[in-house]
Amino acid sequence: MACETMAAPIERICEDLDAQVTLSAPLAKHTWFGVGGGCDALVQPRSEAALSTLLRRCAEADIPVRVLGQGANLLVSDEGVDGVVLKLDQPCFSGWQIRAHGDAELVQAGGGSDMARVMHESVREGLGGLEPMAGIPASVGGAVRMNAGGRYGAIGDVVERVTMMDAHGRATTHERTAIHFDYRHNDLPQGLVLSALFRLQSGDKAALRDRVVEIMKYKKSTQPMAENSAGCMFRNPTLPSGERVSAGMLIDRSGLKGLTAGSASVSPAHANFICVDKAGGHANDVMRLVERVVAQVQQSQQVTLQTEVVFWRRGDRAGAMQ
Repeated sequence: MACETMAAPIERICEDLDAQVTLSAPLAKHTWFGVGGGCDALVQPRSEAALSTLLRRCAEADIPVRVLGQGANLLVSDEGVDGVVLKLDQPCFSGWQIRAHGDAELVQAGGGSDMARVMHESVREGLGGLEPMAGIPASVGGAVRMNAGGRYGAIGDVVERVTMMDAHGRATTHERTAIHFDYRHNDLPQGLVLSALFRLQSGDKAALRDRVVEIMKYKKSTQPMAENSAGCMFRNPTLPSGERVSAGMLIDRSGLKGLTAGSASVSPAHANFICVDKAGGHANDVMRLVERVVAQVQQSQQVTLQTEVVFWRRGDRAGAMQ
């Protein structure tokens, strides 16, 4: 099926679903970069049943499906992306419950809920463990899917249970004991996160708030948080010796701070941030700059960088569920 003809079959697939469907939807406003093209259809299901039916129908019709969270770790090419883009922002996917299941230290959150809000509400209730997510914009599903975190810890440290839905609309539950979390990785199966259960620890509310303030202060002092970027562009690589090193340090050592490609530039404040001019900026400039950085770090440091940011391109199934 040609990419440019997917809108019509998607419209037919969705016509009886309890979902908001926007054909030829722009995506730039949904991403932190604020640039890039659109998608054939942006679909916002209003129930788990509608989501399941949509995924099953798309799988049968070989229509790619991607999940859009907070858009903080995503770059959409200027040509856009084909297929369905899901946004789980309706109440059935975006709520959370403090002290879930009658347990004082459990927090249940939908995959589409805002990670920052869940973290702040937990801290307000005197529950600690999610503070390392301070300053990391993400949906709960996106954070769990990539084991988001930083120097202060990762979300996998407090995951108790994850409920997933696969590309055919089938839901499964995975206990913490069966999930292996590693740096920006876990072995959860392919699919989207419907919800996650976190086991936190009771603590002093003032101390927890101070911890969040401390983390945010550090990030503001070291990262260009006011610029249009997606946070760290590259994963910190592991050397043959087994040592994990800073991607930003390698880029800096390669003399690439301030390097530009059209509207995109390597941040002079933090070399692992690539920023773009929102007014008149182009996603493809960012992609070109990424290629240049990878090539020059390889030449200078003999290390191959891998992107942490996900690229969506028309005709490319990268990032799709199936």
